[in-house]
Amino acid sequence: MALRLRKDVQKASYYVWFLGAQEAKGLRGSRVLLPVIPRLIERSKEHEPLKVTLQISHKGLKIIQGSAKHFIPHGAITCSVQTEDIVACILLLYNPATKCPLHVHAYRCDSEATAQALHEQLQILINRAENQKRFAELETRACEPGQIKPRDEIC
Repeated sequence: MALRLRKDVQKASYYVWFLGAQEAKGLRGSRVLLPVIPRLIERSKEHEPLKVTLQISHKGLKIIQGSAKHFIPHGAITCSVQTEDIVACILLLYNPATKCPLHVHAYRCDSEATAQALHEQLQILINRAENQKRFAELETRACEPGQIKPRDEIC
């Protein structure tokens, strides 16, 4: 069977400020993301945010800061919201120190239009049928006490 590459996302780069990351209390949903954004904005006022480049392609999201590069596959981006010039998303990234697999990342763009373009591209990746199916399976399996909240509690 031939491998068919999806080209549903045009490759694009965004020069943004990384406002920070925080453990997520759920796999997806604006009720998980929206309360975190003000905290990350406040934290960014105490410490100057990092300038990073986000590269989006059909494969996923690449975060570049100087010579450091981190690739997030499209199936690990579970949710995204935009508020004004800020885009926040939940990433499935296991942190061995905290043993937490879910993190909210927030980015400030140079304009609301740029934030909307970034958010729309993330949504294309998130809304892929195979990703939605995988997220639903993860929610079903991981909804144990102390784990993630079920989607109906989040949305």
